[in-house]
Amino acid sequence: GRHVLPSVALMALPDLQSLNENTNTAEDPSLSIHPPRIVDVGTGGGFPGLPLSIVLPDAEFLLVDSVGKKLKAVAEMAAELELDNITTHHGRAEQIADDPVIGRRHRRKYDICVGRSVTAMPRFCFWIQDLLKRDYGKLIYIIGGEIEKNVQSRVQLDVPIDELLGCKGASDKKTLILSRSDVVSIAKESGEKKVKVSRRNKKSGDKNKKRQDDEGKWHNSKGNWKSRDNTARKERGYSNFKRYEVD
Repeated sequence: GRHVLPSVALMALPDLQSLNENTNTAEDPSLSIHPPRIVDVGTGGGFPGLPLSIVLPDAEFLLVDSVGKKLKAVAEMAAELELDNITTHHGRAEQIADDPVIGRRHRRKYDICVGRSVTAMPRFCFWIQDLLKRDYGKLIYIIGGEIEKNVQSRVQLDVPIDELLGCKGASDKKTLILSRSDVVSIAKESGEKKVKVSRRNKKSGDKNKKRQDDEGKWHNSKGNWKSRDNTARKERGYSNFKRYEVD
């Protein structure tokens, strides 16, 4: 229960209440046409995304984690609970939007990103900046301990979990809300750098194809082809062979 209560407590936040009551009351007009999309980055055992998907059945959830075993367990729990509004992604959050295959379906497509003590806030902002909708995206982050000054100065809402639950001593963490524009600003100051996502080879034989080096010469990946020198003496391996004639 120590992870479930803080997860459900987020429903007391205005941004999630508007999604739950009526999509037409949300700031983003597109929600009246398309279901709200929420991404849980670093979901671990499925928190806060799994409990939220139960109380927000009309929202679409993507649960992301770089550890495959955790996601497998989450997928099994979702199936057991018959939750059809959850999908999972095994990989790094910062590479999803730039992925040549799935990037279009995720870049700036999410109304809300949630996370629970995944990493330092500036780094987390860097990871998720391209997932949030440009004008209406929000980050809702559960955190404990001290917050960086450049993050604290941009926080829209800072509220203890205890206050959301109306129960003292339930949690030592608090919830922060930031707009996408502030997430992007913090990401720029984080010092993090993007790692280019390479396109996978379509055929396994691509590694054997000829490629051009810096000097413009074409060569094969397993070595250079050389023309045969017909003037060189051929080594047959039997230079000491003697022919015997029979009378």
